[in-house]
Amino acid sequence: MKSIAIKSIAYIAVYMAMTSFTCLANEPSNKKENGDEAIKENVQQALKQHGEKAQSLAIEQDELSADVQDLIDEQTDAEVIGILREIEVIMADATDLLEQKNTGGATIATETEVIEKIFEAAKKKQQNQKKDGG
Repeated sequence: MKSIAIKSIAYIAVYMAMTSFTCLANEPSNKKENGDEAIKENVQQALKQHGEKAQSLAIEQDELSADVQDLIDEQTDAEVIGILREIEVIMADATDLLEQKNTGGATIATETEVIEKIFEAAKKKQQNQKKDGG
C-alpha cells in the first residue's frame, strides 16, 4: 500500500506544478504586439504539452487502480475491502478528470482523497492485525 501512496503523492506534486504552469501560461501579457505571436505560440505549445502529460497521468492512474484491485483480492478483512473499493471508485474519478485534461483543484482534491483513504485502509488493516494477535 505504501507504493501506491507514494505514487499518488508524486502525482499530486505533478498536478500542482502543471496547474501552476497552466495558470501562468494563460495570464494576459503586457508585451508589445510583435511579441504577442511568439507568446501565443508558447502558450499553445505549453497547453499541448499539458494535455499530453495529463493523458499520460490518466494512463498511470488507471494502472494504479488495477493495483488497488489486486490489493482487494488479497484482503480478508471486510472493512479494509470496503475502503479499498472506495479508493478504486475515487481513482476512477481521478482518471476521468485527467482524461479531460483537468489538472486543477478538483483533480488534486480527488488525489488527496485517495491518499487519505489509502492511509485509512492501512491503519484499519494494522489495527485488525493487532486485534487478531498478528
